[in-house]
Amino acid sequence: MKILTTIHDLNNLSALLEVADGLVIGDIRFSKTLTLDLKADLIPTIKRIYDAKKEVFILLNRLFTDKELEVVKDFVLTLPLSLITGFIGADIGLLEVFKTIKLEHKFVYNPETLLTNDFDFNYLSKDHVLGAFVSKEITLEDIKNISDVKKISLFMMIHGHMSMFYSKRPILTRYSEYIKKNETYHNQTDLRLKEPKRTEERYPVYEDEAGTHVFRGTILNVFDDIDFMQVAVDYGFIDTLFLSDSYAIEVIKMYKNKDEDLKSEIIKSYNQVWHQGFLHQKSFIKDEDND
Repeated sequence: MKILTTIHDLNNLSALLEVADGLVIGDIRFSKTLTLDLKADLIPTIKRIYDAKKEVFILLNRLFTDKELEVVKDFVLTLPLSLITGFIGADIGLLEVFKTIKLEHKFVYNPETLLTNDFDFNYLSKDHVLGAFVSKEITLEDIKNISDVKKISLFMMIHGHMSMFYSKRPILTRYSEYIKKNETYHNQTDLRLKEPKRTEERYPVYEDEAGTHVFRGTILNVFDDIDFMQVAVDYGFIDTLFLSDSYAIEVIKMYKNKDEDLKSEIIKSYNQVWHQGFLHQKSFIKDEDND
């Protein structure tokens, strides 16, 4: 399994490339929940990562209208395509754009929750895509079943705050306007939601140019199953939104060395609670009384 992660500060690029197998980077015009909007630094950064013999993935995970898809196509064609391993997209319409420019072999589909079985996962193999992310809500058994018959590369989020909700609406901005508060909540990463019935967890909420996002407060991790992941998963993604580059470096070392002591140090140092998602239990809808 190759480990990919994000970046917060270009000053940390060299340190990240010493431990990561590749980076996921982007431009906020075409991405959501970016840790760093590279803008004019995007192409130089792509070249630096490629020169370090590491892999480059461009995040294109917004949902696009037809007109926006044309803009995305123009943007992609400005990039040094031979240096880029792949493009990660959440919108299946983006694949049709990539077909028109003969880049479907660099497309990675990430719908977050849809790919839960081997038929759905392999369906896009007919289009010769590079790979796809399995759902974040499936078990180890499901992942193994998909991996055993996969026809494209298997990507998976292995560490970070899991997304729970996304809206293209700027909900925090509208809320601020409604309560007539001058403070802006846009692009703030320290905001948390508290629910009356789930008082034990605080949910990170974040608004960027793409809309509003809510995440689980605890950290998804696959540490206890890393031996399985090394065999079944081609690319493991560590998302450091709400975290830091130094955190990414420590976590990557932890996974690569299977370091139990480092795991304990990270949890204590960052005061975190980790969970295993649905790896060892199937997801289900609770009845109304327990919800």
